[in-house]
Amino acid sequence: MREIFYIRLPSGVPADAIGEALVGYGIAPGDHTGAVGIQHAPLSQALDRVGGRRIAVIVPGSDVRLASVTVPARQPAKVLAAAPYQLEDQLADDVDTLHFALGTRQADGSWPVAVVSRALMAAWMAPFRERGLNPEGLYPESLALPWDSEAARWSALIEAGQVIVRSGPYSGFCCAPEDLVTYLQLADPEKTRALRLLILANAGLDYSRIEWPLELLPGYGSALEAYSRHLQPALSINLLQGSYSLSQDYERHWKPWRAAAALAGICLLLGAAIYGVQTSQLSREIAAQDQANIGRFQELFPAETRIVDLSAQVDQQIRALKGSGKTGGVFMLMETLSQALGANQGLKLQSLQYREGALYLAMRATDLQVVERLREWFSSQRATALEVQSADASSEGVQVRLKLSPA
Repeated sequence: MREIFYIRLPSGVPADAIGEALVGYGIAPGDHTGAVGIQHAPLSQALDRVGGRRIAVIVPGSDVRLASVTVPARQPAKVLAAAPYQLEDQLADDVDTLHFALGTRQADGSWPVAVVSRALMAAWMAPFRERGLNPEGLYPESLALPWDSEAARWSALIEAGQVIVRSGPYSGFCCAPEDLVTYLQLADPEKTRALRLLILANAGLDYSRIEWPLELLPGYGSALEAYSRHLQPALSINLLQGSYSLSQDYERHWKPWRAAAALAGICLLLGAAIYGVQTSQLSREIAAQDQANIGRFQELFPAETRIVDLSAQVDQQIRALKGSGKTGGVFMLMETLSQALGANQGLKLQSLQYREGALYLAMRATDLQVVERLREWFSSQRATALEVQSADASSEGVQVRLKLSPA
């Protein structure tokens, strides 16, 4: 089982400074037996040491309000949608600015609810998301304290500036140390609940001044050590719900790829089917391609009416096209033709054939004067001879058939 990387976030830190805020962190075995050797560093540096460990984050209890709702629904998603409107009158802030998370449904049908500012949730999560890290849970401090449903006692942890109290399976409060007795009297006027105090080694507090039934539980080096020992995710409220849940996070990253994955699956199925069809069609396509190649060869070389070995006959015709050297063959004629077309504008080549050592051309000229200029141009070329076989004028120009051969 992978180790757990515990982080405790501080309270009262501006949203844009959380990444560099000093945090406590420690590593614990995967069975939630508690972290030891707690260290402190800016959050950005602590996150660099996460490695492949699971991440559990303890957030300030003073920033999370605990409440409960009773909704005539058993589906958590429906309860979560209704909770903001049930609690609206109890909250000072607009519910649209708040994030809600549910605990386990209770025997009486009620649902525990944790409420925190959306802006604060976004600020807490930003340093993790910037590094591609996904905490398994964000838990309020009060619900990371021990709770024994059979014992008539509450749990509390006192630090220099605050007291965190767990007064029920999903309830608790945060106050200043000097106000603890007042809060306890308001919550339990008859003093029916003893208070179990988790004692920090360096607290240096006088607990005799707390006029309340006490049970001292010493032996904790830091608050995070105490929280990591007693946190039971099943008996707490994980704030990573709704848009912050791991399933939603995976959905957000997976959703853009779902269509591509579906298409890939369809392509694989189609590919398998097409492969079978193509295998049966391949021989027919090869035969059709052979016939097409023969047809193109005969278009280029009309004199070749009998095809015995297409590859060999192509090689033979290519050697013939090359002529006897640089001064002969089709390449010399093609080069001369290219020069002629460049020197005489108004001509468009439509088709050509090479047979019996000559090029037979079909062209369209804009007018007869263009044909005459072309004839005059070739008359100055000693290496080639031009024969105008026909010149038919029409409204669309002059259709010309020419023969170009070595002189």
